[in-house]
Amino acid sequence: MQKKITKKWLDSPMHIDINSVKPHPENYKEHPDDQLEHIVKSIEVNGIYRNIVISKDKYILAGHGVIEACKKLKIDTIPVITMPFNHDDIRAKKLVVSDNEVSNLAFPDDRKLTELLKEINEIDTDGLLGTGFDESMLANLLYVTRPKSEIQDFDHASEWVGMPEFESQRNPLKITMSFETEK
Repeated sequence: MQKKITKKWLDSPMHIDINSVKPHPENYKEHPDDQLEHIVKSIEVNGIYRNIVISKDKYILAGHGVIEACKKLKIDTIPVITMPFNHDDIRAKKLVVSDNEVSNLAFPDDRKLTELLKEINEIDTDGLLGTGFDESMLANLLYVTRPKSEIQDFDHASEWVGMPEFESQRNPLKITMSFETEK
């Protein structure tokens, strides 16, 4: 038997003052500066395309990082979808977790991903900023996803991405010794 979905919260988002929403007290994901830099760039290029979901008592259930990025961009109003329950309702808590975790269940096609990222990196003047990747991450991904006949080593993967050649520096050998007494 299929549950009927109430259309109340599936309508188009409304726009509200960004300062009227509060972070959910049980949100367990932090958004470091490098992630926020990617979100900011994505918003600058594409606008806000992810749903920001809030409870009826105006706590963020999904989109904490998007809101942090919007604040960095000094955006005053944000599009939100309001759910018909408060932040302490079990449905709200489940939504916080599912927004953070369900995408982790997908399986990426790493080969397609490397091709897509390589194309973006070659064409876009901002490179990979806004994708969640940088050139070093792409080189690593290439190195582990391509057969040896295509990519011999990390330096070759870096060249494939267009990164400058890596020059390894030899560190002097060090020896540490321990003695039972000072004598």
